[in-house]
Amino acid sequence: MNVLVTGGAGYLGSVLLPKLLARGHRVRVLDVGYFGLGHLRTLRPAVELIREDLRRLARDSGFTAELLEGCDCVIHLAAISNDPSAELNPGLTDEVNFRATAALAEAAKSRGIRFLFSSSCSVYGEADGEVDEDGPLNPLTVYAVSKAKVDEMLEGLADGTWSPVILRNGTLFGRSPRMRFDLVINIFSLYSTLYNEIKVFGDGGAWRPFLHVRDCARAFVHFAEKEKHQYLRYNIAHQNLRVVDAAECFRRINPHLKTTWIDGSDQDRRSYRVTTRRMQEEGFQTALSVDSGAEEMIEAILSGGIPDPESIYYRNAKWLKELTQIGTSSHRDIAELMETMVELRTPTKV
Repeated sequence: MNVLVTGGAGYLGSVLLPKLLARGHRVRVLDVGYFGLGHLRTLRPAVELIREDLRRLARDSGFTAELLEGCDCVIHLAAISNDPSAELNPGLTDEVNFRATAALAEAAKSRGIRFLFSSSCSVYGEADGEVDEDGPLNPLTVYAVSKAKVDEMLEGLADGTWSPVILRNGTLFGRSPRMRFDLVINIFSLYSTLYNEIKVFGDGGAWRPFLHVRDCARAFVHFAEKEKHQYLRYNIAHQNLRVVDAAECFRRINPHLKTTWIDGSDQDRRSYRVTTRRMQEEGFQTALSVDSGAEEMIEAILSGGIPDPESIYYRNAKWLKELTQIGTSSHRDIAELMETMVELRTPTKV
C-alpha cells in the first residue's frame, strides 16, 4: 500500500513510520520540519520526504494533486499540536489544523483515497462519567476546537462510497525518536528523574485517557490496513487515570519521590474519561501501561539516551515561540534552520 503520512517527522509520526515500513508499505511524508527531519533519513527502506508547509494544500491544488499521486491511503497527523502551541496563534492553528485538513480530505475523497485523521479525546473537554464516540463534544481550547471542527467536516464529507476514519487519541506518552516533554506523563518522567520531584496542579482529580505513543502508532496501522469499518469515530486509549493516579505510578517506581502540590485556582478545567468498546470491536487492543512507559523514559534519561532532556527543543510551545523570533514568514526557511540545528545537536562519533 502507498501511504501518505502528514506530520511524519513528529512525535507520533516518527514512531509510526518504521511500523508501516516493517509491514511492507511504501511511505511518502509531508512535513515542514519544525523539529528536524534528519532522524527520518536513516530509515530503511527510505521514505519519500517532502518538506513543505501544510497550508499550501489549501491554496495550491496542483501541489495537492502531485502529493496524492499514486496514494492508496492518507494518514493525517500534521497539526499545530497541544493547547499551548495552538494558543500562540489561533489564526495559524485554524489555517493548519482545519483549512489545510479540509482541502486534503476533499482532494482524497475526489480520488477515492482512504483517509485516517488523528483527532483527540480533548474534544470532550469536561464530561461526567465515561463518554463514547456519540457523546456531546465540549472543546475548551483552541486546539480542541480545531479538532472538533475537522470531526464535523469529515462527517459531512462521508457518504456511501467514501468513509474516513477518525481516531480520537488519548493523552500520549512514551519515548519517541522525536521526543516531547510537554505531555503530563513525559513531564513527570523528566522531573522525577532529574529532580526527584513532580508537581501536581490543583487536587490532581482531573481525568485523562492515557495512550502510549507506540500503541497509538499501532492503531493507525491497524485501521489503515482494515478496509471496512463499522464506525466513523473511535476512541483510542489504554487506561483512564486521574492525574493524582498517574503521579502514584511514579511513586511506585521511586518510593522516595517528592510530590509538590501547586495552587489550582487557575487550573485546567478539562476532565474526561472515555470508553473504548468500538476500538475493541474492530479487533484492536492496546498493550502498554503508564507504568511501563514511565519506566522506559526514566531509564532513557538516566542512560543518556535522550540528549539534553531539559532543552526547549522538546517542548512544542516554547520551541515554536522561539522560532517566531526568526522574523521570516516562510515555514520552509524555519525547516532549513531546523536541519542545521539537528546536525549541531547530533553527537560526533569518535
